[in-house]
Amino acid sequence: MNIRLANQSDLPELAKLFQETVRVNAPEHYTQLQTEAWAALPSDADRFRQFVLGVNTFVALNDDAILGFAGISEKGYVASAYVRCDRIRQGVGSTLMKTVIAYAQQQKINRLYAEASEFSIGLFQKFGFHLYDTEVVERQNVTFHRYLVEK
Repeated sequence: MNIRLANQSDLPELAKLFQETVRVNAPEHYTQLQTEAWAALPSDADRFRQFVLGVNTFVALNDDAILGFAGISEKGYVASAYVRCDRIRQGVGSTLMKTVIAYAQQQKINRLYAEASEFSIGLFQKFGFHLYDTEVVERQNVTFHRYLVEK
């Protein structure tokens, strides 16, 4: 598995990965309305571009196919952590999280924080993030409960 920074040409593949992963995994913990509202993010091309390229987003590749991606801001905000739905629990998320943490250490970022979903909280906890609060947010008139985590 190789890791590199995301670029503009990755956006279509990352959008597809994002939508498929949400649609396959979210129904285990979220309603159909929540799943579809979440999966709709890439339909706003500017917002999705900012989501990916507005931070340092690392992509994991194998044979030139993207397996997952994770992004971190210069302030330590872990903006994303998504693994292709057919590669979950195969070490891709762990490799990406190690990359994000190593980047933070290199940049001397002392605090990492994120909003974790029901299916990503385990990954964050595995890497030493702890829950400090929860919040309810609204996306496309649909409410979501999220876990606020930090390391």
